Amino acid sequence: MHGYPPHENAGTEQYAWRVAEGLRARGWAVHTLAVAPHAGAAPYAVTEEEGITRVVNNAPYAGLRRAASDPAVDAVIAGLVRRFRPDVVHVQHLTSLSTTFRTDVPIVWTLHDAWAWCAAGGLLLRDGRPCDGPGAACPACASGWARDTPTVTRALGVAGRLGRWVGPARVQRLWHRVPGRVRARVTGGVAPPLAEGALSRRDASIHAFAARCARIVSPSRWIAAAAAAQGFPAPLVLPHGVDPVAVRAPDPDAGFLFLGTLAAHKGPHLVREAWARAATGLPLRVHGPPGPDAAYVAALPNDGPLATDEVPGHLARARALVLGSLWPENAPLVILEARAAGCPVIAPDIGGIAELVAPGVDGWLYPPGDVDALAACLREASRTTPPVRPPPRFSAHLDGLEALYASVRAGPSRR
Repeated sequence: MHGYPPHENAGTEQYAWRVAEGLRARGWAVHTLAVAPHAGAAPYAVTEEEGITRVVNNAPYAGLRRAASDPAVDAVIAGLVRRFRPDVVHVQHLTSLSTTFRTDVPIVWTLHDAWAWCAAGGLLLRDGRPCDGPGAACPACASGWARDTPTVTRALGVAGRLGRWVGPARVQRLWHRVPGRVRARVTGGVAPPLAEGALSRRDASIHAFAARCARIVSPSRWIAAAAAAQGFPAPLVLPHGVDPVAVRAPDPDAGFLFLGTLAAHKGPHLVREAWARAATGLPLRVHGPPGPDAAYVAALPNDGPLATDEVPGHLARARALVLGSLWPENAPLVILEARAAGCPVIAPDIGGIAELVAPGVDGWLYPPGDVDALAACLREASRTTPPVRPPPRFSAHLDGLEALYASVRAGPSRR
């Protein structure tokens, strides 16, 4: 996994944590390997917690230049497999990890986004608009998106030297105290262009990894069809689930709610602009962790990230959850969490979102990037409340995973 709670808490990380805890409750032994960005720590430093191994990687974009392969990470995975002796390896995401690790154990791979065929982190964005897929523009797009600039490389070196004296945790805290605009200058600049053939080597490496997987899984029909169109084995569609955790209790003072990473592809700036145009008189709360663009985050009002256990209560009180995503979202966990709390959803009709939001029932869909259409949805949501269907139960999702694990264990493993 490319991150794990409590340090990383986006939807994919939360999903992975819920699966691990849910399987443990059913009697499985589960051990998680996660990337742990930690300014000041030595590259590939490994820390152990109960049920979790974390490996430091402060250069998450290096994989673009290494064909998605990292021998140091491969060695960490090999050692963990020898020690833990799993029956199944379930890969949630390989950003900042490696596609070239080897094991005799059956591998299940869940596609949480389009990273497998989009080197720009699976964002599928170009010039602020959804990209129509891999093509000639990919090298320039990936180079522009990566943040491994010379300045960043030097900053990581300084952080590493400081970490030996004051400790990585203190270096991390000091970095986050630096004003956002200053951090933006440090992390800005232009990354070196990708070497010729880098993306084709990355593509070959990821397809080779897919061929070694016993099964590929997708939470949406949309990402499953996209993966098949890119030449991957047809994924098994296994929708996510969320159990009800809050009783609906609308609060007129709570207003609208944005929950998500504060990054341009998530569109919090569009949500704020549409809210201002809608002029409903209801407040807008923007909650989320900062994204990689410090200048963007600094320019955006933010009510601060919510703790995991705070999310259900905020959703239960909100008039509606509002998404502004410009990229094709796969199966946002926050939508299922909203439905579990009885909270209507306003979201762009893009990617797999339409599979989760039935217009007029669960909320409203609007054309992605259309601020006026989003404002119209906000005005309607201020006047009406749809019934909102509960999502599938998480227990049903775990049932599907257990059946999948049993099937791959019964079949031949692949190296």
